[in-house]
Amino acid sequence: MTITKRLLSGLCALVAFLWISVPTLAQQNDVETDSTIYELDEIIISASKYEQSPQSVGRNVTVISQEDIQNAAYANVSELLAQQQSVHMIGAGQTPGSLQQGFIRNANSNHSVVLIDGVRISDPSTNNNSIDLSELSLTGIKRIEIVRGSHSTLYGSSAIGGVVNIITKKEGAEGFNVNAETKHGRFGEGTYSTTNSLFANYTTDGGWYANLGANFRLTNGFDATIDTTSGTNTFNPQDQDDFNKLDLVGKLGYSTDQYDLYASYRRVDQRSDVDQGAYQDDSNAYTEFQRDLFNFGGGMELSDQVALEFQGAYSDLNRDFVNDSSLVSPNDTYDGIYTELNAEGSLWENELKAVIDGNHIRFVAGASASRQTMSTRNYVYSRSQFGVYESTTDLDSLGLKEIIYNGYAQSNLNGGLIADQLELFSLGLGGRLVHHDEFGSHFTYEVNPKLQVTESTLLYGAITSGFNAPSLYQLYSPSQSAGSYTNRGNENLDPESSVSYELGWKQEVGNQFSFELSAFKTVVDDVIEYVYLWNGDTAIENLSASFPDSDYLGDTYINASEQQVSGLEASASARITPKLTLRGNVSLTRSTITFSPDDIDAAYTGGNHVQIYESGAYVTEEKEIEGLTRRPSVNAFVSASYLATDKLRFKIDSRYVGSRDDVYYSASLGPNGALDRSDVSGYNVTNATVGYSVTENLSTLLKVENLFNTDYQEINGYNTRGRGYFIKLQYQL
Repeated sequence: MTITKRLLSGLCALVAFLWISVPTLAQQNDVETDSTIYELDEIIISASKYEQSPQSVGRNVTVISQEDIQNAAYANVSELLAQQQSVHMIGAGQTPGSLQQGFIRNANSNHSVVLIDGVRISDPSTNNNSIDLSELSLTGIKRIEIVRGSHSTLYGSSAIGGVVNIITKKEGAEGFNVNAETKHGRFGEGTYSTTNSLFANYTTDGGWYANLGANFRLTNGFDATIDTTSGTNTFNPQDQDDFNKLDLVGKLGYSTDQYDLYASYRRVDQRSDVDQGAYQDDSNAYTEFQRDLFNFGGGMELSDQVALEFQGAYSDLNRDFVNDSSLVSPNDTYDGIYTELNAEGSLWENELKAVIDGNHIRFVAGASASRQTMSTRNYVYSRSQFGVYESTTDLDSLGLKEIIYNGYAQSNLNGGLIADQLELFSLGLGGRLVHHDEFGSHFTYEVNPKLQVTESTLLYGAITSGFNAPSLYQLYSPSQSAGSYTNRGNENLDPESSVSYELGWKQEVGNQFSFELSAFKTVVDDVIEYVYLWNGDTAIENLSASFPDSDYLGDTYINASEQQVSGLEASASARITPKLTLRGNVSLTRSTITFSPDDIDAAYTGGNHVQIYESGAYVTEEKEIEGLTRRPSVNAFVSASYLATDKLRFKIDSRYVGSRDDVYYSASLGPNGALDRSDVSGYNVTNATVGYSVTENLSTLLKVENLFNTDYQEINGYNTRGRGYFIKLQYQL
């Protein structure tokens, strides 16, 4: 029996058992305790841009509460997201400071939107506009909302796989409120990690509030790459790849029943030691990253049914990569090469929206504008027996920018508009018109019916479309080698577009048990690929990159492939006793990528041979490849929480990630080589925590991370953390 069949069988058995046993459990004890699963005031905003109960939303959603964040020992947002259904993270279990990217429903990492207080945060300086989640600490965060599936109608570009909305703290109890935390631990011999944070709030009786916070993290003693004799630089000594990070947050606001105004600032400053690549150490390479983020907004209740809201943000970021001369032989010989890359980016986002909450109808409409810029400067110095070589590439003079205007509307129509007998049925309809200053206009839509069969049973469906705009680098990079047919950047790129289909069932049984089932399929067309161009007059088997008879015509970006991801998702929560709670989720997916000559813009490529760099395949006929790199077909998580006393609690959780393909450079794939695939084994990581409330204000938490010291890899060639021991002290006033 395959692992997929075993998981499905086990999940069905668990749901059936809990379905039968929960009514009995409900009769055993009606005592009110603090361990109930559902909070009466739990809401989600991201699914519709107005407040709803998660159980009433006709989409697959998750709310990570402030209590969930405080009762754990996670260091940043990505570690928390890694536990969630259909979210696969790479980097979260590796060396702190490693590149951390998330795949929601196995969509590309740049096919999901990350928001802070409802406003997009991204990295326009990267090749594909994808954010590195290692920059997001948990300081000042109130809750995190996840909406799975295409959501471009409300959130525009990149909302294909899902949306993650990080909501920061606002006002607190009247007076001063303080939260101080210190966490210390180790995750291997010679390692050390500490995270220290302080968050303070002052709230007046008139609705004004001010927040200030700081977070400092330091880790050392851990090597990012795996030490192996198969590496090319085996004489390099293992080095320690340290990481330090400082976050500063501030927020000033005014909140009443009618008005909500705020302005906030977040500063990120971090440095990571890095290595040359998989299995290759480097003792003198590092990256530094800084971001300044300003968020601002205001809302006003015009009446009980009408509200206006404005949101905006400005983000400015800078990334430096430096690699000094590297050791190339065991007799203290260095390569004499110094490289430095500086990347800068900025992002403006502004949106005005109106919400109407009427009898049997909810309507939201808005308009937004965004502007992003990027620039890079690359400097290379080389000294050898042939002399000194220097090269500088600077994109600053090009003034690379992107401007997008949007208008959108979404309505939720209740059947009660027609007849009282139809009140259990609702229909969500929405559309967004986008105008991009390069590729023009694009329209997305959503159709989202749902049926509230009973108070505790919801059935829903959704047909939604999404899109992802090309990055500035993909559009405008001027890089061009001698003899190239075109630039690396391609101003003719179309946006990647998607259509998603989803069916779901949500079920509650009192306060004891709930489960959710959903099935989905997402098709993404015009996927942008990095490709090589080769002389079309030369047979593929005779292609050469050797001077002077080279057939190589350069590299570029084109719309070249189609991705399909289909899957099943299930989650369940059960309060077995007033003290014992079980939770679990599983996602099963099948992914393919297809290439066809019919999808290639022959006018742009000149009819020359097109080779996909990520697979090495030449696009000469339709070809389907099973699986998407670095994404598993099986993801599962289970946890058990036990409240021993009012002060003492225990939790154990376990996460399973199935096998998946990684990529590596293979010189055998064409004259220039390309990326080939290799298998990465699945793994299971278990954590255990013990929490104790010393006083009303002081608590402590002990955590054993990777309890069984599982040896695993998230991506080939890079270390993951072994068994770790951590203690956290928290003081709240």
